[in-house]
Amino acid sequence: MRHFDWDNIQEASGFDDPKPGAYIAVITRVEDVEEKEYLLIEWDFAEGAYKGFNQDTFDRASFWPTKLIRSYKPKALGFFKAFKTALEDSNPGYHFNEADLRALVGKKFGVVLGEKEYRKKDYSTGKRLYVAQARSLQAIQKGDFTIPDLKRLSDAPQSAPPSSWSGAWGAPAGGASPYAELSKDEEELPF
Repeated sequence: MRHFDWDNIQEASGFDDPKPGAYIAVITRVEDVEEKEYLLIEWDFAEGAYKGFNQDTFDRASFWPTKLIRSYKPKALGFFKAFKTALEDSNPGYHFNEADLRALVGKKFGVVLGEKEYRKKDYSTGKRLYVAQARSLQAIQKGDFTIPDLKRLSDAPQSAPPSSWSGAWGAPAGGASPYAELSKDEEELPF
């Protein structure tokens, strides 16, 4: 390892992740998932402190942190049209064309990010960002958006294993067996 002048290096305390709010985004990749009738859109922060954050996360951790899904099922066409309008308003001269989805790459639009809770594999609760709204650049610049409140998980009983179970090999806590003792059975076994 080479020598460093440690007196001139500041300590880092962790990653500075984006927060819920409004940002200018640029589309980096589009995939048409025809069998499920939606576009899967990868985007990145186009400016500001988080410019390139999603690509940096992908390069470091091999996943794209915040994708945008826009359904074109009949019931969702109004939402898709709002996205289409935001793109066209944000990119003068651009007109959305279903036959040329590659033309979406490089187009800018506004994103409003919200935060929602999710259940981790260890049954603890984590938080992640999601795209709450796609807006025009003009709407973002004017402050014409609402940042949603945190979406909390419901306290559904199936969200975690019962507290009486230890989780190890599926055995209940306290050493009790999950199986009935066959020796106490009065009937003869059928085999």
